[in-house]
Amino acid sequence: MEGNSITVQHLCSDPSFIRWVEGRATQNEEKSWNEWVQKNEENRRLAIEAQQRISGFVFDEPALPDVQEEWSKVHHRVTAKEQAEAKVTNLGNGKSWDAVSVLYKVAAVLLVGAFVGFAAYIFQESNQVKQEVAVHTVTTDYGETKTLNLSDGSQIILAANSQLSFKENWLEQPTKRLSLDGEAFFAVAPKKAKTHPKLEVETEDGTASVWGTRFTVDTYVEGTRVVLEEGEVEVRTIQDKRMTMNPGEMATFQKESSEIQLQKVNPRVYTSWSTNELFFDDTPLSVLVNRIKRTYGVKVKVQNPEILRKKLSGSVDFKSLDGLTDAVAKIFDIQIEQSEDGLIINNNKKG
Repeated sequence: MEGNSITVQHLCSDPSFIRWVEGRATQNEEKSWNEWVQKNEENRRLAIEAQQRISGFVFDEPALPDVQEEWSKVHHRVTAKEQAEAKVTNLGNGKSWDAVSVLYKVAAVLLVGAFVGFAAYIFQESNQVKQEVAVHTVTTDYGETKTLNLSDGSQIILAANSQLSFKENWLEQPTKRLSLDGEAFFAVAPKKAKTHPKLEVETEDGTASVWGTRFTVDTYVEGTRVVLEEGEVEVRTIQDKRMTMNPGEMATFQKESSEIQLQKVNPRVYTSWSTNELFFDDTPLSVLVNRIKRTYGVKVKVQNPEILRKKLSGSVDFKSLDGLTDAVAKIFDIQIEQSEDGLIINNNKKG
């Protein structure tokens, strides 16, 4: 944080500064950034501008006090009080001191302390939100998906029964931040320079940070699940436990714990829904049943639990519930009937 090379861009890509802005900084980081901001007016200006970009808020920026004017006031009070060249004697060492000189020094120290304190106070006051940037939300119903195409070539597909929230100016930010409840597939165009994440997906359990990649995030299960198909993702719990994922890995984490569970998977099993098909790789029927429940919002009653252990490899059409159930019934050689309450799955009577 030393020197004149610090820019707004540097601050926006500094993980420590971002944590400070978002209220997640350690005590040492908070102390360090507070001292840096109070150091001079230029640091304060840079911090406020970077803070606005990162947080998505717009702040009023009150002016700092006029130092020359304040010094003139102190000078006037001191000289008015001490017209004569009074001498004071230090009883401890017998030295004489010019009273006006002493008062000047005391006043200067007080003024500098007041200025720094006031600057800190002003900066703290400027953190108060004056005009909050609007938050937009995209939602999907059961059986519905929505696609967001970004100008840089990135694409976001929101799964059924899901919600995606973002601030109005999110596309202008160095790191684009989204909040997800449900499930979404992300195909993020890669960054040329890996200075800071291009996109961050936040859930109530933590954050997935990406520079350019293909992956899914879902909160359907207990906690948050991230499956990486291509590229690189860093997952972070709300307790700030971090882990970098490699393609073909699934990370699961919960807000109640700092632990991140990592396992090898076939990503297509978890991402294929975004292409209107469901891909299986020795996948139990139970996985498909859960997908049907959360996609179409129907209850599924299984007459014989043993059926759920049947496994499938291959793919089936995922464009409609009727088409999906017909295909699955034939592949698994089972009966799937629709009722007023949902679906009933049973062994094939012919078997």
